[in-house]
Amino acid sequence: MKLLKRGMVALASMLLASCSALDSFMSSSSSPTPFDGVNDNAVAAAYLAETIKTKDLYGAWAISEDDPIDFLYLIVLLPNHSGLNFMTIDEKNGQPESQYSQYYTWEFNEKDKVFTSHSFKRNSIENGQPEVVEEINETESFDIKLYMTGNEILAMRFNAPGQQYTFLRMDDETYQKLVKDVPGIPRIK
Repeated sequence: MKLLKRGMVALASMLLASCSALDSFMSSSSSPTPFDGVNDNAVAAAYLAETIKTKDLYGAWAISEDDPIDFLYLIVLLPNHSGLNFMTIDEKNGQPESQYSQYYTWEFNEKDKVFTSHSFKRNSIENGQPEVVEEINETESFDIKLYMTGNEILAMRFNAPGQQYTFLRMDDETYQKLVKDVPGIPRIK
């Protein structure tokens, strides 16, 4: 129950952040979140890219875990510099899963490797309740690291004080299948 409460606090926090549906709430807490350490093992043998081009960020990125709660946290970064963070959480308690979306524009400073997002809209559906839509005006910045295996980009890490999230690159086909029936989620061309 404690972990669930921490996760929900973390979720609410990130929804306030422009970079992710959960980032802001998590930065206000020193407690571990469901995202802490997820994907760290996957990047342990990878190496860091020396340079990062804006185009390297395009596409879908994901964190997911299924114990003790099921969650999927997607970041979609489009070439027109629009972005979406989408999260589903199933608390495994028999209640409907919760969904959170946050829409933003973004920019990337290649020299300093800093990603900045400007959030303008947040949607949430908690435990089957009616959807809540909020107009917001939030900006957040993260240092970015890309993890490589061979010539392939494996993962992207977002870093800010008290926050570190590692998202694995999701191939376009898997992403399209995953979100095909989810309204409001952009398709990757």
